[in-house]
Amino acid sequence: MAADAPPTPSSLVEWELIVGGDQMKQQEDMTKFLEKHGTVENFIEACKKIGQTAVAIEGDFRTVKNSFTTLDTKYNYYFPDIRRVYVPRWDGLMARWNGGTGMLLSSKNLAIETANALTDYGKVLALIADIKTQGELEGAQSALRTYVANHPIDIATKVADGFKNLRIDLQDFSDDFAKYVGVFCPSTDSIGFSASLKYINQYQETITNLNVKVQESAMALGCSSVFGVYMVHHVPNLPDSDLASGPIGHPSWFLPTYCRATQRLLALQAMQKEFLKFKPNIINTCDELSSFANIWAFATLQSFEINVALDEGMVVLTRKKFQLKLELLIVQIEPLRNGLRAYAAQI
Repeated sequence: MAADAPPTPSSLVEWELIVGGDQMKQQEDMTKFLEKHGTVENFIEACKKIGQTAVAIEGDFRTVKNSFTTLDTKYNYYFPDIRRVYVPRWDGLMARWNGGTGMLLSSKNLAIETANALTDYGKVLALIADIKTQGELEGAQSALRTYVANHPIDIATKVADGFKNLRIDLQDFSDDFAKYVGVFCPSTDSIGFSASLKYINQYQETITNLNVKVQESAMALGCSSVFGVYMVHHVPNLPDSDLASGPIGHPSWFLPTYCRATQRLLALQAMQKEFLKFKPNIINTCDELSSFANIWAFATLQSFEINVALDEGMVVLTRKKFQLKLELLIVQIEPLRNGLRAYAAQI
């Protein structure tokens, strides 16, 4: 990675993946970048914002739940699966995120533990950097083995997998709910929406008796195919004076009934839109927090690999590749530790 190309927060927790034909050059560039003024500060600020976003997601979960409750209260007779299927599933997703055993608090606790572990990790790396004798090398290897034993990878794996599984289940929920909405609003594709919107604009003056709020909602939410069908078949040949009695061939009570049905469909579509508004935040944060959890595993794996390298003896300490890697590992510790603490402080 070039020194003038700042890594994203996600890439900063995956520095161990640097590969390629010029690996040593990449390691040198990364080390210089980390030592550059402002790099660490920007990373810490990014971690802080991730924490703030994670906290705000609890409100997003709550907003969607409240919308489900409102929809169920008004239209349970027409959409019984909202109460029977989707509210319980959403409650389950919320419970996995919030509360004393939720993923959010688990990530905070792991961030604090990892920040503390990185202090021990840094001390071990400092021992390696100061090795001058065979005895010191053996002492450093013993310290590495102790670190690996005290920081098992499965601690981080459990948290990281929890976020990944939540992300998958959230996507499954989204797909299933979209199918459910599609049963009632089948013509919500972009072509159908554009055609419906065209008719709404063309004959806007002829539908003044329709509820204005419903009309605007239809245009905004994309469930306007019902308006398109209505206007294609009736409005072009219908004089304005006949609108008061409803569409041709229907009694005067048809229009209010039609509007009520449309309102129900729009409410269901609005529920889907509200959910989709918050879904990206939740999914992206799950990915970011999963990466945070992997920092614990990263330090443990690197300790194991360094210990294997040191089995070659004192000669490995003279190799440029080993020296550059050790230097990069050491310079990573401070930003990672401070970034994790900044994240945890927001929760």
